[in-house]
Formats: sequence, C-alpha cells, structure tokens
Amino acid sequence: MKNIGLVGLGFIGKMHLKAYQSIENCRVAAICTRSEVQDEEISSFFNDAFLTDYDVLLRRGDIDIIDICLPTFLHEEYIVKAARAGKHIICEKPLALSLESAERIIKEVQDNGVRLFVGHLLRFWPEYQIIKTYSESDQLKDIEIVHAQRLGQAPVWSDWFRHPEKSGGALFDLHIHDIDFISYLLGEAETVYAVGTKNYYGAWDHIMSTLLFKNNRKAFVEASHRMPTGYPFTMSFRAQAVQGSLEYRVAAGENIEHIGNQQFVYYNHGMKTSIDNVNGDAFQNELSYFVQCVETNQENHVIPLEDVFYTLKLLKAIEASLETGQKISLY
Repeated sequence: MKNIGLVGLGFIGKMHLKAYQSIENCRVAAICTRSEVQDEEISSFFNDAFLTDYDVLLRRGDIDIIDICLPTFLHEEYIVKAARAGKHIICEKPLALSLESAERIIKEVQDNGVRLFVGHLLRFWPEYQIIKTYSESDQLKDIEIVHAQRLGQAPVWSDWFRHPEKSGGALFDLHIHDIDFISYLLGEAETVYAVGTKNYYGAWDHIMSTLLFKNNRKAFVEASHRMPTGYPFTMSFRAQAVQGSLEYRVAAGENIEHIGNQQFVYYNHGMKTSIDNVNGDAFQNELSYFVQCVETNQENHVIPLEDVFYTLKLLKAIEASLETGQKISLY
C-alpha cells in the first residue's frame, strides 16, 4: 500500500483524486492546496488530510509518492523539492516548457534515486490503447497517414492557461496529447511544419502541424483553445494503413468530464466494424500503473522519461516552425 500526497486540487487534481479512490494498492493520505475547498463531499471525506504548506507535506515520513497537479510553470520547483526529499513523483503533462528545464528535472530525480512518472494520458486511454494494439497487428501495421484533432474552448477554471510563460498555450496543454501519441505509434519524426494563431497574451491557441516520419508516413494534427462558447470539446483520431483504417471520434462537454457521442470504427475490404463497449478509465489506468511501478520496482515501459523528453523536443520544433514559418528538421 502506497500513500499519496496530492498537490493541487484543480480540475486535474480532482480527476486524480477520484481515480485513486478506485485503486486498491494506494490511498491519498494528504492533499496540499492553498485554495479553499468548495466541494463538500471532498472536504468531509478528507477532512483531516488537508495541508497548505508543501514543505510540511514533504517532511512526512508516511508519504511515498507526491502527485503534482499544479500549473506547468511550477513543475520544476515542486519536482526538485520532492526529489530532494526522497519522494517518488507523479507529474501531470507537460513536464516542462523548455528542454533545459526538463534536463534539470531528470538529472535531479536521477541524482536523488527517485522515480518520476509523467501523465501522458492518451497512452492509457482505453480507445487509444486499442489503436496502439491494432497498429502492432496485421489489421493496421503499415500506417501511412494519421489525422488527429483536439478542439475546445480555452479552459475557464483558471486564467494561467492563457499565458505562454505559464502554460505554453494550446501547444503544450492540448496539442501535446496527439503529438505524443503519434510518436508512440510512428516513432521519430524527420521534419515538422506548423501554422497557427496566438491569443491576446501571445500564447499559441490554434495549431495545425504536419509531421513527416520515416518511410514517408505523415501526420496532420490540429489543436485549438479558440473554439466558440458552446462548441463541444471534440477529439478525433484516424489512422490509415495499407490494411484498413481505424477512426475514433468523441464529442464531450466543455471538457473531457462529460463524454457524450462516440464513434469507433475499423474499415477494411469494404467492411465496417464498430468497436463498442470499451471499458476502463484512463486516469485509473495511468495512476494504477505508476503506483504499481513503484510498488514492484518495475520498469516504466509505457511512458519512459526518454519518450517524455522526445515529445517536448517535438513540441519545441513545432514552436520553432510556428514562430519562423519554416519547416524544421529533427536531425
């Protein structure tokens, strides 16, 4: 049984908290937040677990894992402190907004002998896990083209998302999901080219990227925080291969907490096969795997830190393309 110290109780913090309640080999022993807890169910159930001082949390000997659900610009500071306190760490994506910051973080966790797990959720999302499985089978092994979209409004629960120096905009908050998953499917990219728009504060809030991979495989990826009020959070993923095509589409509410209409279909040889009743919760899958890695000291094969760093490298290349208007080579 591992004890979790949850840091941050915004949207993602609450999603993590809910997931932990369904995982048997861990429990949330403390919640560190400086904000007043409005949710009566959470405040009553975890009445004695709240802390406002992060340093006090780190000094607690019963805490095994620190789960950081804070704004991106705070990640390095909080991870470094946790590593130096000898705590294993779970951190929401993105790990950092620069490669230099990511390098410093990785060095700290290695120097202090602790584990770091970064929450790239799509690798644990049940439908995307099926896409990965198909890509490794005769049904979809020779992927030629990928199309991915992730469209929504700017998050309304906090304004830090709007500022490029704090969140990285839709590029680091939203686009990252599909960029990471596509590299998980197709490997290393050779070139990227991107166009987009910025918000009032200078953050990229609508991005369209083209990535070229080895064997002439291509990916076309779009992400937006620029959709009008009332537009449902929408994500889609289509992989076209020699063998057939697999397409997943979902429309939700303002965010992923209210998933509604879904379509998941495989097309080949004139046949259309619906993939229904996909069970599992992505946050539970992710966090239970991370806790299991700590508890059994097993290697993290799903999202190793090398992959986390490479995804940031891709994002920085896309950012460079957005800023310069040029195609960027990864070699």
